[in-house]
Amino acid sequence: MKDGDILATVDLGSNSFRLEMARLDHGQLVRLDYYKEPVRLGAGFDEHKNLTDAAITRSVECLERFAERLSGLKPTAVRAVATQSLRSARNPDAFLVRAEAALGHPIEVISGQEEARLIYLGAANDLPEEPHRRIVVDIGGGSTELIVGLNQQSEQTESLRIGCVSHTLKFFPDGLVTAKSMEKAITAAVARFEEVAEVFGAHQWQSAYGSSGTAEAIAELCTQLGEPPEFITRAGMKKIAEIMIESPPQKWPFENLRAQRMQVLAGGLAVMMGLFIALNVKSMRPCYSALRQGVMVDLLDRLSEHDINTDVRHNSITRLARRWLVDGAQATRVQRTALALYAQLEHRDERMRDSLSWAALTHEVGMTVSHSSYQKHSDYLIRHADIAGFSFTEQALIADLIAMHRGGLKKWQDALNQSALHQAALCLRLAVILCHARTEIEPPAIALHEQAGQINWHIDAAWRTAFPMSAYLLDEEAAAWAKLQT
Repeated sequence: MKDGDILATVDLGSNSFRLEMARLDHGQLVRLDYYKEPVRLGAGFDEHKNLTDAAITRSVECLERFAERLSGLKPTAVRAVATQSLRSARNPDAFLVRAEAALGHPIEVISGQEEARLIYLGAANDLPEEPHRRIVVDIGGGSTELIVGLNQQSEQTESLRIGCVSHTLKFFPDGLVTAKSMEKAITAAVARFEEVAEVFGAHQWQSAYGSSGTAEAIAELCTQLGEPPEFITRAGMKKIAEIMIESPPQKWPFENLRAQRMQVLAGGLAVMMGLFIALNVKSMRPCYSALRQGVMVDLLDRLSEHDINTDVRHNSITRLARRWLVDGAQATRVQRTALALYAQLEHRDERMRDSLSWAALTHEVGMTVSHSSYQKHSDYLIRHADIAGFSFTEQALIADLIAMHRGGLKKWQDALNQSALHQAALCLRLAVILCHARTEIEPPAIALHEQAGQINWHIDAAWRTAFPMSAYLLDEEAAAWAKLQT
């Protein structure tokens, strides 16, 4: 990255979709544009938890408008992430196919833990250095993220399925707020947050920040009602609740509050009040940077780093491999060999190269479960683990490569029609064969050649004579690939 380059992030939240663009200026990200549309995807489910056609159409129309602004940017300079609504939808693919076509960029569905990490990264980039721990709370449309950290480093993260849209639909479906419905909503929120009070209660931190639109709106209303500026307080929230209970929504005297925020204010307020009670929060300050800024900082880190081993994803993979007792020396041998093979390919995909590297380092995690068909256990663990820095899509790609690295190829025939996946899978399989003795050996002078969509390899004859078992396994591998063509 160099000065003047532009980055963009798209946050597909449960309540609103947001687009933020920034220019790199002497190492700092300077905002250029910000767009927000209240799509309310989290309110677009049918009784079977499928996103409705109407909700998908609303989303697609918004993303088409975003796409116009993104035109001309490098594909690597744009990152789009989706959160709770897509995590919980039973038909995410029905959304993603149309949404990605409209936006013109891939959309990553991220886990709750990854969302929390990125929220804290964005908030920490905006908050001052402090000598003590702090909590960052993000009440979104469908989930609430809690993060305790020290300055730039998050230490505890959690994502709970409770948000301003979902809570409003459950307790205030007709838009009216009564004393009874507000009490029920607050009680339900208290019960939800009490489950994590030991880890996220006030005894674990000294300052509190709210990073969502809900927090910003409540802080603004508290100030209007005479509370200290830029603070959310219990007294202020009580005043807001009393006003909402005493009059219908159209008569609420809340100046400058957008209609879209008014629609989900009751649920958001109840969630925040329940959180204050359960976690013993006295006051909270709003923070105006969150997920989309965190995604941008993370994207900048990825684009700025030339050594994959300094990437946060590498640290996550290393910790996971260590936890599952992977033979580190063997994993590194396979990684080194696979990347050397991949470097020979003319039409390689650099992002696939990263996935190949991660897969090589973790392809044996399943051996802790069972040596028999260990690739299946490795596939499952990588596909379902919380791994900081990765989206569900990225984890699925790594898991696919791991599942393909040994055994028959026939069941992967359709997937291997993708040239980038074909290349990476072949390089990983060859690397595992070449390193099968689990000792340091002189690698062969193996040459890969691409022609008409096919990859051929040639191995030095002297090496084949010196290592007959490896030569036999490579011949078997050639036969396995040949079967795909028949």
